[in-house]
Amino acid sequence: MTCVMRIETINFATLNRGGQSVKGINDGGLYGLMKHNNREEINTSYEVKSKRATNIDTAKSKYNHYFKKLTTLKIEKLKQIPKKKLDTAGAFQVVFDFQDLPEIERAKFFNEDYSKDKAKLILAFLKEQGILEEFELLEMVLHLDEKNPHFHLCFSAFSNSKSKFAYNEFFSPIVDYEPVLDKNGNNIFKKINRGKNKGKYELDEQGEKILKTVPIRKSILQTLQNSFNDFLIKNQTPYRNKKEFTSLLQFPKSVWHKFPDDLKQKIYDIREKEKIMNMQRKKQNKNEYEKSRKELVYLFNDVIIETENIKKITNHFKTPK
Repeated sequence: MTCVMRIETINFATLNRGGQSVKGINDGGLYGLMKHNNREEINTSYEVKSKRATNIDTAKSKYNHYFKKLTTLKIEKLKQIPKKKLDTAGAFQVVFDFQDLPEIERAKFFNEDYSKDKAKLILAFLKEQGILEEFELLEMVLHLDEKNPHFHLCFSAFSNSKSKFAYNEFFSPIVDYEPVLDKNGNNIFKKINRGKNKGKYELDEQGEKILKTVPIRKSILQTLQNSFNDFLIKNQTPYRNKKEFTSLLQFPKSVWHKFPDDLKQKIYDIREKEKIMNMQRKKQNKNEYEKSRKELVYLFNDVIIETENIKKITNHFKTPK
């Protein structure tokens, strides 16, 4: 059984994300989220999922659990806090989606005490990671009227320790800087962009030209995912937050484009085979599940050495930091 964690920001300004317009806080985005999560006005554009299209069974909406509700007062207080830029992240959603559940496990979530235990588990993890102390929890709701039971947690992105909106500083802190290169691979130097010396190079105290650099950010989101998986194991839960095989076959575009077509096809085959295996586990078909898992181990071992070699070669030719 899988418990997938996803995080998505809600900016003050409306922006495009994945080809869709996402309403900003200043344009009613949080009000829409509040109404949707409370099932006052259904709008699936506020779903944080790999597929936003979802079927909501309104007959089951009465079973949803509301541990903490987002309110108009909370939204208005958030909007009044000063911010430097309109595209600042003012809030963010964290969703915990319980997937691949046998029917007997899914039914347990309708029990309020059982759901409270799962809510406490989630809050304990977020506290362990420092999120619960750093950001104010505005909402926590469990939806039971869709395919999978899932928790929506909405946080203010205003940092308690920094006294400012600091989503990026927490989840994507700057760890270093790297030089900007031109198309020929040469360093680009900073130039003065105003005043009588406009166009001339900026110089340091020693009279040397100053390199133009860009920040290198460390995303802690992957670390957070790994920590969540470890947390689930440590607390002896039956859930994992990763697919057993395909979670180890995630590649950046720079690496993926280096793969030959036959290797890409093998990875596609593994992903499809794992979907079948998870369905067999869900249906408690033990023999078929074990058979599929053995096949996956064989397929996985066949590609992992080749992908790792290509990753090493690609990383070797990256621009030095």
